[in-house]
Amino acid sequence: MTLSNLPIEILSDILYFSLLDEPIPSNILRVCKGFYQVGQPSLFLDLCFHSSAQLRLFSQAQVRPLSLAPRSVTVDLAGRNADFRTFQYLRDALLELRCRTNLDSHGLEIISLDAFCLRLHSYAQDTSLQFIQEALSFINPRTFTWSGPDPEHHFSTAIVAPVASRLFQAFGSWSNIRHIKVTNIAFPDVDLSVLPLLPVIPSLQTLYIGQATFLAPQSVAAIFCGNGMMNLERVRLVDAYGGSIWGPRIRRSDIERAVALIFSGPVDGGHAIARIRRVVSCEKKTERIMGGDRVEGSAFLF
Repeated sequence: MTLSNLPIEILSDILYFSLLDEPIPSNILRVCKGFYQVGQPSLFLDLCFHSSAQLRLFSQAQVRPLSLAPRSVTVDLAGRNADFRTFQYLRDALLELRCRTNLDSHGLEIISLDAFCLRLHSYAQDTSLQFIQEALSFINPRTFTWSGPDPEHHFSTAIVAPVASRLFQAFGSWSNIRHIKVTNIAFPDVDLSVLPLLPVIPSLQTLYIGQATFLAPQSVAAIFCGNGMMNLERVRLVDAYGGSIWGPRIRRSDIERAVALIFSGPVDGGHAIARIRRVVSCEKKTERIMGGDRVEGSAFLF
């Protein structure tokens, strides 16, 4: 029995994993007509871009509508593979993907994804910051991840403050989102004592923030001072600092004390504190070689 004579279910799995590792997928799909017919639908199932040029070329390609909607999109850029127009290319690529997915419908719909993953730096001097919000408005993922391209033990900022502001605003437009993980992020160094970290997202279940600076404990506490996030089961703050990395990490007690700044007078914040103790964990993961907040013993910061 030749490979092309295998049952379609088995051949489809073989071609799917082969296409993931092939730098030029068309080499496999051109082997025979059967390979093309079975493998072509999965070619766009889990999209992964490794350079800004790939994003740009994808947005410019003339391809017929997709037979299957994409399941996930990953943009993994490091070093010279990213440039100052990356967000614009990302916006254009997602717009083209939305068109290809919905050309047979009466209107352009939002792309529902199981996962949308970014691994790239943003830039403080980028003049196309508005494109990140536009790009995110084309999708509705269940899981969102953005981390920096540096090794985990390197404390670096990949998501600069202006991008962080737009990013957390965009989360509120996703009705399907269940899990959010962002790392290597710097929040705006402003007074956020009356502003929740997140807009109300009824579907959200878990939130992970790692290697974060200028994260206001009051903004985290404000999440729990209303009734709009009742499905939120877990919030993990890992190596999260209220100021720079030379200051102390945020402890759960900092968030509990912040409740008192939100509730005043006869209003009781006990229910918010009880929920914070049940849902929120503050943790240490990466120590500086010298200086900064030195934590001994337990990884959990109370």
